[in-house]
Amino acid sequence: MKKKLLAVLLITVALAGAFAQQQKITVMFQATGDEGKAFKAMFDRFTKDTGIQVEPMFVPHDVYFEKFTAAVASKRVPDVMQLDAPFLANFVWNGYLVPLTGLLDQKVLDDLTPSSRAQGTYPIDGQLYAFGNADSTVLLFGSKKLLKAAGVRIPTGIKDAWTKDEFDDALAKLAKLPDVKWPLDMFRAYGIKTEWATYAFQPVFESFGGKLIDTTTWKAKGALDSPESVAAATEIQSWVKKGYVVPSSSGTNALYRDKDKAALAWGGNWYWSEAYPTMKDDLVAIPLPNFGKGVKSPNGTWIWGITRYAKNPKAAAKFINYLANDKQFAKELPGVYPGLKSWASVLPAYTDPTKMKVAFDQANVAVPRPTYPGYPVITTAFQTAFDNILSGADPKQELSKAAALIDQDSLDHDGYPPFGD
Repeated sequence: MKKKLLAVLLITVALAGAFAQQQKITVMFQATGDEGKAFKAMFDRFTKDTGIQVEPMFVPHDVYFEKFTAAVASKRVPDVMQLDAPFLANFVWNGYLVPLTGLLDQKVLDDLTPSSRAQGTYPIDGQLYAFGNADSTVLLFGSKKLLKAAGVRIPTGIKDAWTKDEFDDALAKLAKLPDVKWPLDMFRAYGIKTEWATYAFQPVFESFGGKLIDTTTWKAKGALDSPESVAAATEIQSWVKKGYVVPSSSGTNALYRDKDKAALAWGGNWYWSEAYPTMKDDLVAIPLPNFGKGVKSPNGTWIWGITRYAKNPKAAAKFINYLANDKQFAKELPGVYPGLKSWASVLPAYTDPTKMKVAFDQANVAVPRPTYPGYPVITTAFQTAFDNILSGADPKQELSKAAALIDQDSLDHDGYPPFGD
């Protein structure tokens, strides 16, 4: 009898241990500062509400891709991970992620904005592999006072966005104001040889009719160095040549400082929360210009996926669904841009036409960076070319060199089948 009782106790302990093991998930993320605090609070709420423990795996975003690759090699892969949206295809192609079909609640799927759905979808099978409760965009921020002083019309939405000629005229007029040192801050201080270059300025290429890569043939030659793409690069280069652009040595807050001011800022949606405390109602959000083929804006931010190594996919799915429904998380994230339609009502600036509604409207014209396994090479090649172009190099030559590098990488990987089939 004692032996039977002991056996039952051992089985019970074993089951309890297995249950406890199942009720823990590892989550890899890269948030720091106030965003990191919001993540920590959300992890704690999730554990309190579900009983599932979160083991955080913080990795700085600058080395995130490399650290994840090392985690795969050492077989210490998280259950849930953040990934930067343009790298989705690379992660899926390498077999790191599982589709979220059947794991995400239907109401969450129905709540995704078109832009948010696009950033998490793999084009080959059309399945959603990652979920973003947040998204992002880039637009123009300006000083109402300076724009009015220069006699420049202030667009109110995508339909009346500045044309190329109007934008050029606005820069020329703003440059003549005595209180303006530079008409435009392009945030060169972020570092043009970073993802900012591809993210923020691909839309200009798209609005001119150009592309980083042909998404039918998956060739960069003839797309990145097309006449339309060269025209886009030449246009941006002209702003620098005319002395319109804040240099990298002058920082990133030129729009809202007292001296050495800019009149416009080509910035991410998060810039509103940075500039508004100083500028108040003088700050205005303006859609990106229409350079001929309509207003185009970027999208994509850090999104969430479940790895194929997850020991408890159901618990991981609970975490993803919890993220979608945690409105407190939405309020705590600094400068967040809604990836869910319902989140816009929680973040009133995005429904207010006097504030950031135009930013949320741009979700309807968002152009994802190429969803392609070779994207890491695309963006690195583009960043180098763009940096050289802003420094005065010939746009056609630089874009052709970048296109050759991208196509060579494709050849080295047999076209990343089935993309190159």
